[in-house]
Amino acid sequence: MDRLRFTFGVQALVETTSKGDRNPSEVRLLVQIQRNGGWVTEKDITIKGKTTSQYLASVVVGSLPPRPFNIRMRRMTPDSTTDQLQNKTLWSSYTEIIDVKQCYPNTALVGVQVDSEQFGSQQVSRNYHLRGRILQVPSNYNPQTRQYSGIWDGTFKPAYSNNPAWCLWDMLTHPRYGMGKRLGAADVDKWALYVIGQYCDQSVPDGFGGTEPRITCNAYLTTQRKAWDVLSDFCSAMRCMPVWNGQTLTFVQDRPSDKVWTYNRSNVVMPDDGAPFRYSFSALKDRHNAVEVNWIDPNNGWETATELVEDTQAIARYGRNVTKMDAFGCTSRGQAHRAGLWLIKTELLETQTVDFSVGAEGLRHVPGDVIEICDDDYAGISIGGRVLAVNSQTRTLTLDREITLPSSGTTLISLVDGSGNPVSVEV
Repeated sequence: MDRLRFTFGVQALVETTSKGDRNPSEVRLLVQIQRNGGWVTEKDITIKGKTTSQYLASVVVGSLPPRPFNIRMRRMTPDSTTDQLQNKTLWSSYTEIIDVKQCYPNTALVGVQVDSEQFGSQQVSRNYHLRGRILQVPSNYNPQTRQYSGIWDGTFKPAYSNNPAWCLWDMLTHPRYGMGKRLGAADVDKWALYVIGQYCDQSVPDGFGGTEPRITCNAYLTTQRKAWDVLSDFCSAMRCMPVWNGQTLTFVQDRPSDKVWTYNRSNVVMPDDGAPFRYSFSALKDRHNAVEVNWIDPNNGWETATELVEDTQAIARYGRNVTKMDAFGCTSRGQAHRAGLWLIKTELLETQTVDFSVGAEGLRHVPGDVIEICDDDYAGISIGGRVLAVNSQTRTLTLDREITLPSSGTTLISLVDGSGNPVSVEV
């Protein structure tokens, strides 16, 4: 033990006159330690002021004698003998202090010392602006400029970044606070996150005449939660979904992409009823045209703000249908507006679902692939079939049926090229 902290005070400190006026008063106390058989005064304290409730103060005494030793607190002010003077003192506690350089691993430690005369017995509230963790980001990535140089070799470097893709990578692979003890780096598709991260870093209008990254993540995790819930929050910020493809945890993002395959009546399983494509539609109550997006406003003390996003044309057509959403890690009003707009457009435009069965060629797909459906019944004409033969010398194709080309306009035929990718060429 190196020092002692004494906590003491008064139950009340006020003197009432015969006219009923309440005046300040004072009381004197001595903190003493027995050294070499005699009592030595270490602190001479005088509490001055006026209070009708309990008031506590504290002092620290160092240079302590060898243990054991005695301590005491003496009241030098005479005790009150009248109800007009209230100055009863109390000794609340003492605290033993050991001056050892403690280690606080993985902890941001802040020490604050305040004057009790400014705050009294009130608890001092403190708020801190946290920048966040140092993450592992791609070695060819500059987090300040959000630029990717050259071809990534798959290695990482430590840096600060609020790109949600690399925040998610850190959460999945970190062995202390994340899922690193259960899910190794080899079990996460970093190449998919690399493409997602590039999409999130693209500059878009912020709605106020400037530009900003499409998606950033400024969030803090303060409580222990289920891994799937935290994973879902990060994925919701990036508009993607996690998928286990049998080997790794990969991610599928809702972003513009090219079609990877075309399906028609000739390459799907034909059911007995002769209708291979079965359609269903979303309910009108699930097609929201207004959304209240909750986000964190850094310009308002980091309080929660609400951004209202509406589709006026849809409201005029269907009536107002409002929903609410929380934008995880969102500290930008522009990003909150884009999140609400994405939700509205998704529900208003993606209203149709088609079910069909395929053979072995369907094994080439992964969740998130964009495909094209050529349904004769839906279009009202024959728009799909197979190629029976190809003559490279005459540049002709033999189809599995006769077709009639339109007399005017441009006719396109969709084929699969040598790389297995669908292409459209003019006939």
